[in-house]
Amino acid sequence: APLRPTSPAQLQNLGFDGQLWGQPGHSGDKQTLLKSVDHSLRYLQTAEAGRKYRQYPVPGVSRDRVHRSLERFRQLLIQSRSPAELQAAVQREFVFFQAAGQDNQGTVAFTGYFEPTYKASRVPTAEYRYPIYRLPAYFQQWPKPNPTRGQLEGADALQGPKGRLRGLELVWLRDRLEAFLIQVQGSARLQLTDGSTLTVGFAGKTDQPYSSAGKELVKDGKFTLAELTLPKLMQYFQDHPAEMSRYLPRNRSFVFFRPTNGAPPTGSLGVPVTAERSIATDKSVMPPGALALVQTQIPCRRADGQFAFPVVSRYVLDQDTGSAIKGTGRVDVFMGTGPEAGHRAGLMNSTGELYYLLLKQ
Repeated sequence: APLRPTSPAQLQNLGFDGQLWGQPGHSGDKQTLLKSVDHSLRYLQTAEAGRKYRQYPVPGVSRDRVHRSLERFRQLLIQSRSPAELQAAVQREFVFFQAAGQDNQGTVAFTGYFEPTYKASRVPTAEYRYPIYRLPAYFQQWPKPNPTRGQLEGADALQGPKGRLRGLELVWLRDRLEAFLIQVQGSARLQLTDGSTLTVGFAGKTDQPYSSAGKELVKDGKFTLAELTLPKLMQYFQDHPAEMSRYLPRNRSFVFFRPTNGAPPTGSLGVPVTAERSIATDKSVMPPGALALVQTQIPCRRADGQFAFPVVSRYVLDQDTGSAIKGTGRVDVFMGTGPEAGHRAGLMNSTGELYYLLLKQ
């Protein structure tokens, strides 16, 4: 089973979230978590949520129970005056279900994702050459399997040999890797050369498989899996730009975008994702919109500008999915918008545990 109840012994240490009420010099994010809970409650009232939970494979996990659990957690969060008080109330009233993990022992691999902010142009210029694209009007009629990334955008990412995407360009970016990373992250906030801002979000993708450019570099011995971070990947392609033509097309999947009119980044459930309070999991095995708790290392910047990697315990909402997120042993944590969120997301590469919280029946 993808989820199993924890033992009373495990429970003693679970549910303490020190970030909610903040520490000296850092305000807490209790209001942010409340807002994220409200987003999940909104999703759970949709017909789509009804369909998803009818097919959910774990007995005892129903839409009604997930909904009631969120309502009660929301009350406890408002009423509690400290992390310890919330922890005690949650332990009294909730069952913690642990995700089986990659090894069936509960080990989960955590990464981070973010909403990039890049410069872009509404028109192609000598400087701005790399487009991201709208969803084609007749996309549903495309032959299966769909064309690969290489077939669509060509070896240099400037346009495929058949020009299949010509006229669908949404904006152009200066950097090929930036255009690629927008596809990996699924949304972006773009500062346009005319002074305006454009937000874009996921509109659809091809049926080709996703593969990680970083993992491909590891496979070829460029660096080890333990060394793999987004900053390392970006530095590698900065030093070896010609290698992009070799490695980026190995990710055969291709993502299309739509303007989102300034809306916050939105997850696969159609509700906004919240920095450090939303996660992406495989929705074929994990309960959509549910309340969860993650225990893993999340990078934070110290006063001296260097990064520390403390192990944290954090309440989150399961509100998104991703091409690379498969099975019960993978979680992607949404880290927010902009360069700092990007730095922190790019450095996340650790293991930990994932628990879902449901009211005792």
